[in-house]
Amino acid sequence: MKKIFLTGATGFIGTNFLRYALEQGFHVIALTRNSKNKHSHDNLVWHKADLGAEQNWKKILDNVDIIVNIAGEVLDEDRMQMVNLDSPLKLLNAAIDAGVDRWVQLSSVGAYGPAYKGIIDENRSDNPIGRYEKTKSEFDVMLLEASKLSQIKVSIIRPSNVYGIGMTNDSIFKLFNSIRNGYFAFIGPVGASANYIHVKDVVQALGLCLEHPNAVNQIFIVSAWATIEKMVSGLIQETGIKFPSRRLSFALADWLSDKLKWIPNWPLTSSRVRALSMRCSYSTGKIEKELGWKLTMPVEEGMIQLNKHFK
Repeated sequence: MKKIFLTGATGFIGTNFLRYALEQGFHVIALTRNSKNKHSHDNLVWHKADLGAEQNWKKILDNVDIIVNIAGEVLDEDRMQMVNLDSPLKLLNAAIDAGVDRWVQLSSVGAYGPAYKGIIDENRSDNPIGRYEKTKSEFDVMLLEASKLSQIKVSIIRPSNVYGIGMTNDSIFKLFNSIRNGYFAFIGPVGASANYIHVKDVVQALGLCLEHPNAVNQIFIVSAWATIEKMVSGLIQETGIKFPSRRLSFALADWLSDKLKWIPNWPLTSSRVRALSMRCSYSTGKIEKELGWKLTMPVEEGMIQLNKHFK
């Protein structure tokens, strides 16, 4: 029975991966800051500690085969350097010293930088813009360098927007509400991109990296593509909400986002305009070919599943 040390075990993706790992028969040491854990299992040990605090990892990593690092700070910029880069680096050095065999890292397609058209694959150079994306990209580089200088094997999963029941990001819920309340408008011509990936397909990718020989020292994109119209159709299916008919040109939407940004909570921000009008997709050809990953939840189907939990 292989032993996994899991960070981010109580988060949205982490809880889903934890369930998967236990079902697959792994022994898991789960890092948590909360002593009141909700999940118990014969093969699960909770370790109460803060990834960002100074730790003596040597004893904890004894006999650990695989580290799965799902922990990440998305919202608080003041903590991103520590949670996404500095603390995982200390854990990585300890893992190398302890003889840990593998490190599976949850990263982000944001490491490639803004993309508004074309097909993005793993050959694209990193060009991160935001603080979150920069810290993720920097640590990915450190992981790959460590794999060349030590025994540790690394696998990096870069998902697009991850969603599913229990998600903490409320962006899809806000989109649903804007449609329900009649505020939503499509931007640009028909066919803009919605690049989303269901959490169970992210977990599938992480799981494949635990032991697959082709996953060693590789980066893999996981994503699913649909038009924004198909995504919206799924979000409102069987809800009785009328499909939105309003459509703005990109130029008008961009102008409105700038001129009315002084309004508190103005929904049409510059970043949202670009997100709703992009025409790019992320290729999953590499992970399909190398690891046998297959999409199980198309975007429209996933949105139908999700809307049943909206109130």
